[in-house]
Amino acid sequence: MDITGINQIRDIFLDAQYRGENCVYGEWDAKAQVLNSLEAIFNEPSDTGIATVMKQFFESLEELSKTPESLSTRATVRERAVAVAQTIRTTYNKLVDKREEINQNIITNIGEVNSYAKRIADLNDQIYKFELNGDKANDLRDSRNLLLDKLSDLVSITSYEDSRGRLRVDIAGRALVDNTDYYEIEAKANPTDNMVNPVWKTTGVAVDLKSGRIKGLLDARDGNGDPAYKGVNYYINQWNTFATTFTDTINEQHRAGYGLNSTTAVNLFKDLSTPGLNAGDMDISDDIKDDLNKIAAASDPNGLPGDNTNILKLIKLRGDTGVFTTGTFEDFTTSLISNLGVDAQQAERMTANQSVLAKYVDNNRQSISGVSMDEEMSDMIKYQHSYNAAARMITAIDEMIDTIVNKMGVVGR
Repeated sequence: MDITGINQIRDIFLDAQYRGENCVYGEWDAKAQVLNSLEAIFNEPSDTGIATVMKQFFESLEELSKTPESLSTRATVRERAVAVAQTIRTTYNKLVDKREEINQNIITNIGEVNSYAKRIADLNDQIYKFELNGDKANDLRDSRNLLLDKLSDLVSITSYEDSRGRLRVDIAGRALVDNTDYYEIEAKANPTDNMVNPVWKTTGVAVDLKSGRIKGLLDARDGNGDPAYKGVNYYINQWNTFATTFTDTINEQHRAGYGLNSTTAVNLFKDLSTPGLNAGDMDISDDIKDDLNKIAAASDPNGLPGDNTNILKLIKLRGDTGVFTTGTFEDFTTSLISNLGVDAQQAERMTANQSVLAKYVDNNRQSISGVSMDEEMSDMIKYQHSYNAAARMITAIDEMIDTIVNKMGVVGR
């Protein structure tokens, strides 16, 4: 038997199908990871989440309404207000940090795309030179196909090989790799917020990402919702809206009241409507930090020390359904976090579905170009049975010969 050659057996259609499914998987996996981390940041329900600290804050106001002249009760109100401010501030800062983390991941992934592109171009050159004499560079082609699979997780690609064996890899019709040439993608920073976006290095034109992990990270970082994807930026804006509306509403009513020392027009929380401030600056006001007497429990500057009418008005704000379109303060946060949970579950479902599809197509690929362990095991069992049968036949023949030679013709001796 002569060996004339060793050829690679692949189905180009299944390769393309796998890379398409793998690309969508990468996008949803990135989104699912980000949304799961956002759920951890909001940490609801828990003893330290916004729902709990808001409840404790209004409960402290109710206690103050019973003894508005009590400094110890006023201290509790200040403590609970600090807890609300700290929770809002910490949550906001964690959201901002998460957005920056995603930004760094995008930079890293863009670098990986460039690395894969360079290595594919190098392999194209090696394959061309190796096959000039008619040999097949099967190992090099396997390495190139593995890189194409990895690349497809990051960006949506199409690839094809011409009649001369030159491979081209495109992103939305634009060449990333063209035979031995490759074209780098640059992470271009936005000067306003330092967030990067992928552009072609040679032209500065934005890369048209149809799917893939990088697109998933971009959507998860920048999505503002309604109708766009709800990413970290959406939750940052919503949290700012909540913090600003909460402080404005509480401060407006608090300024209308009077403290034990007849002070008025005092904010309970720092005024976040001041230009340049956001939920990351959330705190109680300096007036309340310095003097418990300035907590405005009374509505009348000349009223009795037990005047609690302004505190009662502050407590009433808790149930005001007109504060947000979604209802009360607590309705807003509950709705926001519930929607996050729904989006996270959807992303997890999509990730799981895409994983199944990608594995299904990959199994079909392997059945053609790979080694099926089930098939090999079946062959081993078949060959084992064949060996056993042959051994039994040889044993039977051996016994027959022994009988003929050693036992026949011995009668009468």
